[in-house]
Amino acid sequence: MVTTIEQYPLHRNKIMKKFLGSMLSWIIFSMLICVVLALMFQFQFVSVVLLFFGLLILFAAWQWFYENKYFDAYFYNVDNDFLIIKKGWITPREIVLPYEKLQDVYMDQDILDRIFGLWDVHVSTATMMSGASAHIDGVNGENANKIRNLLLEKVRGKQKRVTGYD
Repeated sequence: MVTTIEQYPLHRNKIMKKFLGSMLSWIIFSMLICVVLALMFQFQFVSVVLLFFGLLILFAAWQWFYENKYFDAYFYNVDNDFLIIKKGWITPREIVLPYEKLQDVYMDQDILDRIFGLWDVHVSTATMMSGASAHIDGVNGENANKIRNLLLEKVRGKQKRVTGYD
């Protein structure tokens, strides 16, 4: 049986998007470390610059490794009864949502998504957790539309069976 992620895979641009987004934080963190150490130990300017770039290389290598492992561990499937989303490789989590509980299915993009041509498909339920974690992120526009339509079909099908209305 072919899973939904095999039919509509995540785009590898997701790795670069997440990497660049995280690197901004690492740059600021590295600068802070360098400033604090320079003030505490009165480092020379050259030493501070070398430390800064050394930290950046270390953090960049870690972040690239992390994003690739996260991408490889990411899984989602739209089966007969549930939407299943599995994320994370250090602290994995699994979200299983029955279609009867889904209230909304929508797509969106942030600024980096727009740059990299990616979309996120969100599903919402009455619970608080669904908005933050119940989404499939990093698919191209065509696949995002197909996933959204597939989920909407499942939701409509479940509503018809529950209510008896067509």
